Amino acid sequence: MKENLPEGLKSIGTIMSNFDRGIEADAQEQLKAGGVYGEYTAWNFWAAVWWDGEFKAMIKQYCNHVNTLASDTLQGIMDEASEYYG
Repeated sequence: MKENLPEGLKSIGTIMSNFDRGIEADAQEQLKAGGVYGEYTAWNFWAAVWWDGEFKAMIKQYCNHVNTLASDTLQGIMDEASEYYG
């Protein structure tokens, strides 16, 4: 599935990173409040993460949109993205 980041959302900066497998403490609540997206940085990809009834992550590699992941939790997004994209 390739779903694009909805237009009009404002970035709240980096909320997830594969460097330390970290997720900002209040990231889920901020995304669920709406109107924003967070950035997920990793060695082999970059993702925009937002809430749309579930968490979604638009995965990009070398500026190309390769997939959109969905999960009930940010940890689920991180686990799946890490498994498939590094």
